[in-house]
Amino acid sequence: MLDEQDLVERMRRGEQRAFDQFFDAYAARLGAFAARRSALDAAAIEDVVQITMINAIRGLSGFRGGSAVFTWLCQICRNHLADVRRKSARQPPVQSLDTLVAAKPHATLLELTDFRDPLDECAQDSTRGAVRRAVNRLPASYARILELRYGDDLTVPEIARLLQVSEDAAESRLARARQAFREDWTEADAEVRQAP
Repeated sequence: MLDEQDLVERMRRGEQRAFDQFFDAYAARLGAFAARRSALDAAAIEDVVQITMINAIRGLSGFRGGSAVFTWLCQICRNHLADVRRKSARQPPVQSLDTLVAAKPHATLLELTDFRDPLDECAQDSTRGAVRRAVNRLPASYARILELRYGDDLTVPEIARLLQVSEDAAESRLARARQAFREDWTEADAEVRQAP
């Protein structure tokens, strides 16, 4: 069995074998995790896994061992997937000019993209970032259940089955997670208002 704390310490010391073990132990599981949460193709999933692993290695000094290494990796991966989704939502769909001409040979091929106010985009990005930071400050179990409910849009019965707990337990855990998020959000908002 892999001693995660030992592995992390060896990686912090820069042992190549530890990095190899880290990749072997978590890359495939992380790929499956990312694939379940996105519609990306295999090559894009591989990129997500690599970027997640690189970000984890860069952030090793911030890993305190409060959760399992895989749970920590999943949080980094969720954040990266959210960034990928936001970026793709901002990109207009691309079609080949040949395909458009074949579909509508005599039609005008000009299509206006939706206008998005840059200030609105910045405000939305800022809010999303603040929400992500607030969720990241929560205990891992709270962050996970909030992600399942609001990120993956699962119902309470689906969450209960996934976590292998009763529906009442899932509902109770979700209520505590919401309350913890609300308290953190209110506290962070108060700090922002007090800042000069």
